[in-house]
Amino acid sequence: MRPRPVRAATVLIVALAGCGAPASGPDVPERVFTGPLPSPLPQQPVNPRAAGPWPGFERDARHSSSLGVVGPQSAGIRWRRRLEGPVVPGPAVARGEVVYAASNAGVVHAIDLRTGRDRWRFDAGATYGSDLSTTAPAVLHDQTVLWPGPRDSLYALTPSGRLRWRVRYGSFVLSPLVGGDDTVYVAEMAGVLHALTLRRRGPPRERWALRLGAPTYASPSQASDATIYTTSGSDLVAVRDAGSDGRVRWRFRTGKLIEVSPAVAPDGTVVTGSNDRFQYGVSPDGRLRWRFDRRILTYSSPAVTPDGLAYFGDHRGIVTALDARNGRLLARYAALRLRPGGPSVGVWTAPAIDARHDVYFGTRAGHVYGFAVGGRRLFDIDTGATVDSYPALAGDGTLLIGSTSGLLYAISGRARSRGDPR
Repeated sequence: MRPRPVRAATVLIVALAGCGAPASGPDVPERVFTGPLPSPLPQQPVNPRAAGPWPGFERDARHSSSLGVVGPQSAGIRWRRRLEGPVVPGPAVARGEVVYAASNAGVVHAIDLRTGRDRWRFDAGATYGSDLSTTAPAVLHDQTVLWPGPRDSLYALTPSGRLRWRVRYGSFVLSPLVGGDDTVYVAEMAGVLHALTLRRRGPPRERWALRLGAPTYASPSQASDATIYTTSGSDLVAVRDAGSDGRVRWRFRTGKLIEVSPAVAPDGTVVTGSNDRFQYGVSPDGRLRWRFDRRILTYSSPAVTPDGLAYFGDHRGIVTALDARNGRLLARYAALRLRPGGPSVGVWTAPAIDARHDVYFGTRAGHVYGFAVGGRRLFDIDTGATVDSYPALAGDGTLLIGSTSGLLYAISGRARSRGDPR
């Protein structure tokens, strides 16, 4: 069913505050941004074990969800592509202008970015998924695709779409983290973190499996010092890879269950949210650096840009930007005005951020938004169904995002085809 008609989007930007006590924000910020806008982001390097401008979940190991290219500045749709089921997993973008996108029908596609047509498709023969978008594929430097797919399995597909190997786990598999030294970290929802060593032939060797003690809904992230961050129930967990085993360095307990993946700032601050009312900034040694009062829970995994800005959405339909060092409020982008009896407008995706700090995200009410860094709304696209697929940016600035309507959108700001390529 299509969402009810909604009012035009409203943008609310607040000024940068000075240092002091832990941050807390008002329900409705009123002031316009008065400080200097962030400097443009340069094109950022990716992990040498990965391939492409957006090779995995939230782009890189730190979950920066940002790319040094300019994203779409208007609602021009390059193409729309209908897949076999809800497009909940986030897409990946690899070299050669290839988009890897999966649907909950259990099919993953390699799609030509220019045309929207298949280069190949792989059908796992079973449906899977939930409202989690953290089942995005990852693309390795040799164009091998690691896909967390149906039957609680991680699939490795060749560049031509053939099955190379499959490893089955005991529960739902989340998006893999591509580390260094031929290592991939995989979390399963039952609360087990696996360290896999990739091999030239055959399936990977499992070096260790760490039981976290409670279910996890987080795809792991990794800091520059190689510490792995994941969640367990209401805990943020820091893990050290000791070679033959994984060891918990520390646990930081939030107020309630965490249903998002953590992100790591350049200074090592780990940002996460939980089903309480707060966003947390935790130091590399496990101490609280700051706590920001969202006043509502979040299903939006945070993103921290290379210049240290932390972005996240909440159930009111607001994306907030903070200084990741101290939790100070920088800006808010409000998708919709809330109305009694109106649609649930919570932001259910991580924001994607381009070189100019323009912000892109999707909502429970089925809309995809783009906002310029200074607050101007760039576009509002109604997909007709929930958007919980995390967006990705291609090397030419095209925004890729899916909807539970079964449509995958390539938004470039330049309309080329309004058809439905097959």
